[in-house]
Formats: sequence, C-alpha cells, structure tokens
Amino acid sequence: MIVKNFSIASLGAVIVALLLSLAFVAKAQQTGGLPALPSPLIAVIDFKRAVEESDAGKSIIRQINERHRRIQKEIAADTTALEESKRKLEQQRAILAPDAFKQRWRDFQMRVQEYRQGIQREQKKLDLMLGQSILQVEARLAEILRAMAQEIGSNLVIDAGPGRGNVLFSASQLILTEQAKERLNEVLPDIKVVEPTLKQRSNRHTPRLQVPKVQ
Repeated sequence: MIVKNFSIASLGAVIVALLLSLAFVAKAQQTGGLPALPSPLIAVIDFKRAVEESDAGKSIIRQINERHRRIQKEIAADTTALEESKRKLEQQRAILAPDAFKQRWRDFQMRVQEYRQGIQREQKKLDLMLGQSILQVEARLAEILRAMAQEIGSNLVIDAGPGRGNVLFSASQLILTEQAKERLNEVLPDIKVVEPTLKQRSNRHTPRLQVPKVQ
C-alpha cells in the first residue's frame, strides 16, 4: 500500500521512536557475544495529525482561539482609550505651561508602555497555554502507541508525517494514525486549557495578538 503525505495543520513537529522488546542481555552475558537482534517490524503514524485531529486537540485550539478573541477585544478597547487620552492632551497643549505639558506627556507615554507590556504578557501566556496543553495530549498518545506496538508485535514506531519522513510502502495494519486517534478520543475526550505554570519559548502556532500603534 502506498502511503500518501498526510495533510495536517500547523502544530509543532513531534518525532516518535518507540523501541520495544529488546531483552537479550542475559543471553549476551552467557555467550560473551552480541545479542541477536529481532527483525524490525516498523509501524508508522502521523503523530501531529493524530494530536490535532483528536477531540482533545480540537478542544485546545478552540479554547485558545476564544481567549485570543477576548484579549483582542480588550486590546481594541484599551487602544481607543489611549487614543482619546492623546487627543485630549494635544488639545491642552496650548493652554498648559510647557513643564506641565511635558509631565503629562511623560505620564501618557508610561501608560502606553504599560499597555504594550501587558500585551506581551498575554501573548506569552497564550504560547504557554497552547504548548503545555498539547504536551499532555502528546504524552497520552505516546502511551497509546506503546501499547499498540506491543499488540501488533512492532518494535519500532516512526513518525511519517510531512517533513519528518517519507514512507513509500507499508501494510495497512501498520499505519496507526486513525486507530491511535480513536483510542486517544476514548481516554482523553477533552482537556481544559489552564493558566500557564512553566516557562516556555514563543510558539509560532499560537494566534498572534494584533497591536495597534499608539504613539
């Protein structure tokens, strides 16, 4: 059977290699030679597709997008308030003493800086929330793959998703994507995205907050 490239959305690439059933150490100690390795039986999965198309994966993306939209509305409201403050301040330029105007302008610039820093904090939160939630799904899927590999007698599972390896031929019973996804839906039908608890670098798959320019 020819395995075509899987089409998946953009979540981070994950490579899975589960080596199983290589317990030949005792024999090696007795003979003094190298243990005989079993013939490889390789199963394949599109790991990223299984994660993101699972019920839990879809729930994570939905929750992240909902939070993103809410924050974006808050940003729009804060931007409008800052622009109005700037407009009023410029109107007062002619009636304020130079020193008084400079002080009020400095105060306004501090508000703008705090506004930008707040947006950066929210973006980092989104990155963390997405990354930490996806890691939970990936960990559960890895457990499922280990069990499935043992069931079919596979001693190697490779990630054959786009950009991570091209599999030209494989028996249908060794393609685990759909079965693994079904089992994942059974054991993890949903997951709640919570406030971040760990530090993590920016995730390019998190929706970006749009920041209007306020001078």
